[in-house]
Amino acid sequence: MKSVTRKDIAREAGVSETIVSYVINDNRYVDAEKKKRVLAAVEKLGYRPSPIARALKGKTSNHVLFIADDMMSEYFGIIIGEMEKRLSGKGYMISLSVDKGDPSFVKKVLDWNFDGVIVGSRTMDQRSIQTLISSSIPTVLLAINEYPVFEGRYGVIYTGLKGGAIDAVSAMKKIGRTKIVYIDSLSEKYVLPTDYRYQGYCQVVQEPLVISGVPTQEALEIKVRDLYRKEHFDGILARTDSVALYAIRALKDLGVKVPDDVSVVGFNNSKMCEYTSPTLSSVRIRQDLIAESALNLMLELRNEGDVQVLRSELKTELIKRESL
Repeated sequence: MKSVTRKDIAREAGVSETIVSYVINDNRYVDAEKKKRVLAAVEKLGYRPSPIARALKGKTSNHVLFIADDMMSEYFGIIIGEMEKRLSGKGYMISLSVDKGDPSFVKKVLDWNFDGVIVGSRTMDQRSIQTLISSSIPTVLLAINEYPVFEGRYGVIYTGLKGGAIDAVSAMKKIGRTKIVYIDSLSEKYVLPTDYRYQGYCQVVQEPLVISGVPTQEALEIKVRDLYRKEHFDGILARTDSVALYAIRALKDLGVKVPDDVSVVGFNNSKMCEYTSPTLSSVRIRQDLIAESALNLMLELRNEGDVQVLRSELKTELIKRESL
């Protein structure tokens, strides 16, 4: 998708690029009829001012948007906190929003003229992501899923999710676990084959056992108990720490002991891991480095460059506790 330029607006409205600039910047008098034609062309072609152009003129908004799946998540909260630390005293604001899953949400994002957008949502559709990138807003993706190559210049942070899942499953296999289940997040949607956590799990497990497409805690616990009665699995890799704890609770209801009968590993290494019984083993994702990489990539994207896709590669760490 090619970005709409002021030259395109001028051609559509039948005026000069200078007139288009006057109207958009609202800094010169423009004949009412010409102004009307320019504004109509802006609306028709979906033009959005380039943040890079504003930056060159010193007209930045000093406002960054982080798009997540869950505004209450400790995981995203830590990333935002780490970004705030690094931007302290520099006059920047960071807003957190949940992807609304419709084109109007992306339009509102563009209308706000953010200096940068970070996409940390696994549910945001590819068309919406492409629209953000094509708008010339510095856009950075957290690679939760395996993305296609988008058109335009953008950044991608590979946070090590696939490798983290491989490490977790391999650690369980090393202590003799042979039937390991993957449990997805609470959602009506089934696990995506492009999900990096799931890909890592499948790379190590020959016969996958999966629980997904479950929207509530209660329904998940029922699924866990039913699957255990049927398969007598001896290991669990959960997509998040909270899901891991729901699974442990379900197993306790059956009299199954963790880790004696079943080993359990979560993801995110949240604070709750140290205060559960048993304490929860978890894959630590480096939120501090994600924050640093995201800001660095946004700064790079504000400058012209030949490299279309800027990448940052991070690694996870398996924190072993009692549940393993």
